[in-house]
Amino acid sequence: MVASEFEYRHRFWMIVLVYGVAYAFYNLDHLNILYSIVPWNRGVVQKDMLVRLLYAAAALLAAAGALLLTWASAYRRPSALTDHAAFSTAGPFRYTRNPQYISYFLLILALGTFQSRLGFPVMLLGEVLLLLRLIAREELLLDQEYGGRFRAYAQRVPRLLPSLRPRVADDGHPPQWRQALWDQAFQWGFVATLLAFAFTLSDPVGYTFAGATLSFLVLQKLVQPLLIRLRRT
Repeated sequence: MVASEFEYRHRFWMIVLVYGVAYAFYNLDHLNILYSIVPWNRGVVQKDMLVRLLYAAAALLAAAGALLLTWASAYRRPSALTDHAAFSTAGPFRYTRNPQYISYFLLILALGTFQSRLGFPVMLLGEVLLLLRLIAREELLLDQEYGGRFRAYAQRVPRLLPSLRPRVADDGHPPQWRQALWDQAFQWGFVATLLAFAFTLSDPVGYTFAGATLSFLVLQKLVQPLLIRLRRT
């Protein structure tokens, strides 16, 4: 269940790949997952109104994921080496060892509302398996790099289900909110995409917002190496 070095190094694009493969199932099943659940609702709430409410709920779920991911990014800056993992015992890492992967799951689940009836379960199964493999890989790297310090932390802090109270002391590192907001800006773009679609139920509007978010992401990935080099100098 441990992800390969290639999967971990390119973990973001692997998550996108699984989503894209699942989305391709629209070629076999043309009905959206949310529209497939409205027939039983005839005469209770207007069909479009129910779908709008469901997409609005998905936007709130995505916002919760983006908020948690921004919080986690503020307290644990990624390693300069993409096949290594940074270690933090501050912020959300005091409650769960993997808040960033919980965030990814919430965002994926919210964006799954754009999938077809066949694509949604394929996406869900594929993403859950991938995230579990990535978690196993990351914790293996942390154990190899930090040894007893990480193992002591892992014994006290749950792997996924967050504790209701902090399980370890804060390591004292200040949060980097500005950098975290920049790094996770595209996640908030997906929240805006869901909200825009909830208000309009317009495919062109949805594609426009999603396209703008993905374009920003590509630009961000291209600019990121230059920013890292400037920060080092």
